[in-house]
Amino acid sequence: MKYITSVLLDKKVNSRNIQFVMDIASYAELAGNIINNNPYQRNRVSKSGSIYNLLKADLLKECIIPPIVLASTSKVDHNSSSEELLEEILADHGNLKILDGLQRTLSIIDVYNNNREHFDGLEEKYFIRIEVYLSISDAGILYRMLTLNTGQTPMTLRHQLEILFSKYADGQFNGIRILREVDEASVRSINEYRFSDLIDGYTSFLEKNELPIDRFDILQTVRTIKFISGEGSAKIDFSDFVNSYHALSLAFDVRFPQWIYPDDVDEDLRTVANPFGREIHKIFNKSQPLTGFGAAIAELIVSGTIAGLDNIGALARRLEFEENDLLRLIKFLDDIRGESKKIGNGQRIFFKLFFKYLFDQDGSSFLSVANSLERAKNRAMAEV
Repeated sequence: MKYITSVLLDKKVNSRNIQFVMDIASYAELAGNIINNNPYQRNRVSKSGSIYNLLKADLLKECIIPPIVLASTSKVDHNSSSEELLEEILADHGNLKILDGLQRTLSIIDVYNNNREHFDGLEEKYFIRIEVYLSISDAGILYRMLTLNTGQTPMTLRHQLEILFSKYADGQFNGIRILREVDEASVRSINEYRFSDLIDGYTSFLEKNELPIDRFDILQTVRTIKFISGEGSAKIDFSDFVNSYHALSLAFDVRFPQWIYPDDVDEDLRTVANPFGREIHKIFNKSQPLTGFGAAIAELIVSGTIAGLDNIGALARRLEFEENDLLRLIKFLDDIRGESKKIGNGQRIFFKLFFKYLFDQDGSSFLSVANSLERAKNRAMAEV
């Protein structure tokens, strides 16, 4: 059982919004069919004692909860009545997603399934308030998810940025596996990257600045890449960035296959703190080198030193290595750590300088890993 309470036009995302109420049994059945349709949603909150346990108790007392927001990507005939449109989109489960209210929905399903007799025996049906966006674009869905994220369990900034950049995550990547925050997986090889780290690197490339992405207000980031403007948006070469950086990290992996930080390190290369990384992927598949690389390559492109991201793969295959390059890299990062007020930022500065010296065709350390490391360390120690 359901009935419409209002119909409004959201001019920002160019979508009609139908607000309605539905009895809890009908919504629990509908939700069971669409619960997994939105890949950008957070994982279920499962901590005992969470606010959602209180919500479950409130549902049994017929508490009025905030509206749940759905979105339909179905193409519909807008000349039809609102009642007909609502029937049509609710029946098309494959194109219906939960934008806001996933945790509430999960609680509703649990409570109803465990207390059917209670709800079915009520003299008056218990209604859930719902609103649904009709024929909304993918960009509109992501934008609304960001602006609706004001609930009891906010998304992390990383998750919000993954959503913002998600349309670029399915590009052409050469044997790379991208891990999202909701995957809750760790990077275990040179071919795996956390999506949020790649976003850090790419944003540094766009902004020509190695500082972490936390410096941006999330909505300013939306404006920066003109995300919501559709066909007017700037060309985003996210996959080019990822593939060029991966070619660089692979060059180190090929030169030092199956490298592991040794137990017996010479005193002059020994670190005071734990090493920055004990394996190749634990050194390079992180935010700090990715942001340093992004900022450095952007500056080199602007200066005309290199033509573009496409050049990195060929240059990476020409790198000149020395036996202790990785130990020297880790030792220099340890030295910088000891001098930095903000360790992560100091490491980002070092990596930016290292990659800039490494790929500067007009410089004295062009393609020499050892010389670029030495110059980057000396400059970074003066800056941090």
